[in-house]
Amino acid sequence: MRSSVKDHGRRSVSDGPGGVHDSQTVRWKRVRRDAIVERRGCRSKQAIPKYRFSSEFRPAIGSALGDARFFVYLAESETIMDKYVYFSLPHDLSGDTMLPGTTMLQRCLLLGFCFVLGTIVSPVTAQRGSSLISPTEANRFGLERIWFTRVQFDRARGRIAHVRQHVSSKHGYTVHEVLSARGRTVITDRDLDRFGVPLGKEGAEKQANRLVQQLTRSGIDAEIKTQVLPEITIYVVSDSGVVQAIDGETGRTRWSRLVGSARFPTDAPGSNDDFVAIVNGTNLYVLDQATGSIAWRRQTRGAPGAGPAVSDELVFVPMIGGTIEAYSTSDGRQPPWVFQSRGRAVVQPAVAGTGVAWPTDQGDLYVAEANLTGIRYRLETSRPIVARPTPLPPSRIAVVSTDGYVYCIHESSGSLLWRFSTGEPISKPAVAVEDALFVVTDDDNLFRLSTETGFEQWWAPRVREVVTASKNRLYCLGDTGRLIIFDLKTGGRLGMLSTDQLDIRMVNYQTDRIFLGSSTGMIQCLREVGAEWPTIRAGGLEERPEKEKDTAAEDEPAPADEPAPAATPDPFGTGAPAAGGAESPVDPFADPFGSS
Repeated sequence: MRSSVKDHGRRSVSDGPGGVHDSQTVRWKRVRRDAIVERRGCRSKQAIPKYRFSSEFRPAIGSALGDARFFVYLAESETIMDKYVYFSLPHDLSGDTMLPGTTMLQRCLLLGFCFVLGTIVSPVTAQRGSSLISPTEANRFGLERIWFTRVQFDRARGRIAHVRQHVSSKHGYTVHEVLSARGRTVITDRDLDRFGVPLGKEGAEKQANRLVQQLTRSGIDAEIKTQVLPEITIYVVSDSGVVQAIDGETGRTRWSRLVGSARFPTDAPGSNDDFVAIVNGTNLYVLDQATGSIAWRRQTRGAPGAGPAVSDELVFVPMIGGTIEAYSTSDGRQPPWVFQSRGRAVVQPAVAGTGVAWPTDQGDLYVAEANLTGIRYRLETSRPIVARPTPLPPSRIAVVSTDGYVYCIHESSGSLLWRFSTGEPISKPAVAVEDALFVVTDDDNLFRLSTETGFEQWWAPRVREVVTASKNRLYCLGDTGRLIIFDLKTGGRLGMLSTDQLDIRMVNYQTDRIFLGSSTGMIQCLREVGAEWPTIRAGGLEERPEKEKDTAAEDEPAPADEPAPAATPDPFGTGAPAAGGAESPVDPFADPFGSS
């Protein structure tokens, strides 16, 4: 039976809902004896081919459908999955006329079949359109979701371009765990009091001690376990110039700032404990790490080729022409230190110890002083280097090249410690996890190498990128877009988590957290079940000089009573009498010049 259906968008269609994927505005209405589900305002980008249940399915379905023709259309939009179901029946189901040769039981079976089909299609479409991993799916692989948040930018005009993490070496927070027979209570200096003010270090300690006293008076033994954790910050940058700082453990937004113009490209950020550097077009912005306010801004001399690297004293910006411009973090008005390297510098530099390293497309790796001005050495390879160098604390650097080699050099002297050949080009940076170095080739092969000797420990195929690692697991992105879980020591495959809809995966070599998201603005953090506190592999709190001095002053023994000052020598050379008469007094009539 043919029916006429009008599309109130840009065109008209007939013979059923044939123009769903072509029209921009779809509006279904009931025509003649056809039962049609109405949906308005769909703006579809792509259509899944229709599935038609016709004569070949009738024996399996039974005679309940009669001569009905059943069509299912699925239209995929940017935010939701819209489902369209179209029936073309000889008679209207809503009318008084029954289907010829059918009974009430057959009609009930037909409606039940439609209901079951709807319940099957709806979860599938909802899962495909969702950018969050469900808690049930995460728990299957021993994971749990800590938090998720949406980045604050206009999704109609921008996408997430870069995600970076910084583990502070100066700023941290104190955690008090009160352990008793009743369970465990966690109190941090970030918790808020009744007035919404953070407790602070002293307030959190007082509250923990008060809780222990209350438990002790009730006859319950309790103890306090205290630890200091570093401040972890996730910097998310959109291609429209929005920079947002997110707490890596809670997901709370610390600040958000628009820098530059959306007409110019925004490169990956660089940061230290006090500043965040962003390049938008040819302008360099240095923001305050705590508030996000702009400390200073200036225009670079050349055209930046990648994001900056920030040491304690300098901001290094690579240029397409091969030069490196180093600006003072405290005062952007000072003229920069400029060094001309061979080739183009289109990879973000990396700070390693007391040095900073950057590669060029001519196959050279340059290492300079991180807090001073001066070049240390240059490493030459036979092919271009397109991956960022990997620091290997405390004093080594690993770099990969498209010639298929992995190089490990000493950070200060530049001497080659070892070299490993994969036989395939490498364009992704290596990831260091404790005493292992993971390298992924362009042919999707994963190698685990020893950081000490460079020997291969195990190998795994069909891996595109290393995401992060925990104490016993390695999380990687497979060639099918799924998250593959490996045994860290043996390389055995433990599971595979579906992350097809998540196109943002931050490579985390500093902690054991898994950061996933979508370019439309959703970011989520996963951790292993039971890993409440992050494992810090790189960075972390260091002993501050003031604290070291205070500790040294406390450990220094108290000075004894000062002895009596020595007698002033006789200007005439007669000396002074020793205490207790140890020496005989000098004759006052003796010759003062010593002549006999």
